[in-house]
Amino acid sequence: MEERSMRRRTNVVKAERSSNFTRPGKIKKRRPKKSAFARIDWEKAVALFHEPPKQEKESGTYPSTKEILSFLAGVGVIGLILAFPPAIGGVAAFIRLGRRDYSGWGMRRTLRRLKKQKYISVSEDDKGNVTVQITEQGMTRALSYKLETMVLAKPKSWDKKWRVVAFDIPEKYKRLRDVFRMRLGQLGLYQLQESVYVSPYQCFKEIEFLRELYGVAFTVRYIVAARIEDDESLKQRFQLR
Repeated sequence: MEERSMRRRTNVVKAERSSNFTRPGKIKKRRPKKSAFARIDWEKAVALFHEPPKQEKESGTYPSTKEILSFLAGVGVIGLILAFPPAIGGVAAFIRLGRRDYSGWGMRRTLRRLKKQKYISVSEDDKGNVTVQITEQGMTRALSYKLETMVLAKPKSWDKKWRVVAFDIPEKYKRLRDVFRMRLGQLGLYQLQESVYVSPYQCFKEIEFLRELYGVAFTVRYIVAARIEDDESLKQRFQLR
């Protein structure tokens, strides 16, 4: 009898221990990280694409995802209307996107792929005109392309002025602040202090793009300074004369 009761108590203890690890209410689920674009004003984002992307004049077969999304980002919710003319004499008809021509079937194939990826929405009327609109997911991708290709123009001679970017982004937006810092570093700005970056090259347009994009316009200041104390190390860093 004593042996049976000991076994029962042991089993109860095992059950209690295992239940401490298997209670579904105790399992903490990881919260998904918020996108760096979570606070974007999408109407402003459209305006950031007012400059058309540079393109070659030659014809091609397939437009790239970057080309299509960049154009659609500038158009916004209105959408881009494409007319697909029928092939004549067995020769595939071309359709223009910006300054470059692409084959109609190549364009359709690319649009189908982008629609499947949920970057765009596509609708067609009874006349065969196709309206293509960019989705929020597509806009996010277009913004990524633009950010990845941003560079500062370096003049042949330095104008002896420093561009200083100072910001004070609250701690509750730490993720956004870290991304903003990363983008400043990507542009080649030097971190002079924790929230102060400097460059000898004009970068107002790029900084304006970033602060409008991330919604931090009132916490970021762009300063043009004629002199920074003890700037010899900065001159050496940027290889200035």
